[in-house]
Amino acid sequence: MTIEKSSMNQSRMVLGFLLGAAVVLSAGCSEKDAEPTGSQQNVANVTQSATKTREQQVAQRAQEHMDALIARNWEKAYAYLPPATRQLKPLQVYANRMNGGAMLRTAADIKEVDCEENVCTVTIDLAYIYTGTIEAMRGRETRSLLKEKWILSQGNWWLAEK
Repeated sequence: MTIEKSSMNQSRMVLGFLLGAAVVLSAGCSEKDAEPTGSQQNVANVTQSATKTREQQVAQRAQEHMDALIARNWEKAYAYLPPATRQLKPLQVYANRMNGGAMLRTAADIKEVDCEENVCTVTIDLAYIYTGTIEAMRGRETRSLLKEKWILSQGNWWLAEK
C-alpha cells in the first residue's frame, strides 16, 4: 500500500508541475508584446524569446547597438559582437577603429527586420554627420539606409561584422 501511495503522490506532483507550467505558458502567450521596464530590461534575451518574436528581439538588439554607437559607448557597442569575434578582436582595436571613422552618428531608426531561421537582415535609417577628409562634405548631415546581418548563436542574436 505504501508503494502505491508513493507512486500516486509522485504522479500528482508531476501533474501539478505540468499544470503549473501550462498556466505560466498560457499567461505568457496572452500578453501583448509588453515592453520591459526598469530592472526587467536586464533579463537575458533567452527569457524574452518566450514573449517576443525573433524579429522583435533582433530589432531591439539592433536599436540598442545603434544607441551605443550614437553615444560613442564603444564598450557597450562591442558587447553586441559575437563572442568568437570578441576573442579575436580586443575591445581597444574595435574602439580605435570606431574612433577613426568618417561619421558621427546622430540618430538611428530600425525600419525593417527580415529573418530566415538563424540570420536576420536589419534595415536601419541612419543619420550622421560626415567628419572625413573631403572638405566639401565635412560637417554635412546625411541620412542613408544601412543593412546589417544579425546571427543567432549560443542562444542570442549578434551583429555579424563585414
